[in-house]
Amino acid sequence: MKWIRKALKGISLTAAMFVFQACYGTEPYYPISTKITFHVVSDDTHEPLHGITVMAQRLNYSDSSEVGGCHVVDFTDENGLSTVWTNDFARYSFVDKDSVYVQYDTIMLPDADTVEIVMKKII
Repeated sequence: MKWIRKALKGISLTAAMFVFQACYGTEPYYPISTKITFHVVSDDTHEPLHGITVMAQRLNYSDSSEVGGCHVVDFTDENGLSTVWTNDFARYSFVDKDSVYVQYDTIMLPDADTVEIVMKKII
């Protein structure tokens, strides 16, 4: 009789653990992100540009077709720096709010570290 009681306790414990696992699940998977730092400077003075809008658009790895819409991810600080965390192949656009500089577009892999972006003034 004791072995039946022990078997039922084991089955009950296993059933309870299964219910908790089914209800609460495992932790969600978050892919590891890579940090890309953009250093945005002017082409004529090589001074850092403040307030440049950094926009991103996710791309397909195989054929570079557009996957997501373009959205603002950051603005450059007073040192011309912008940090973006990504794990996707993306097209980045750099636009100043006063339209003094030509919009700069580039495609980056998520394994870059620091990238210098040189923006040219509109004449």
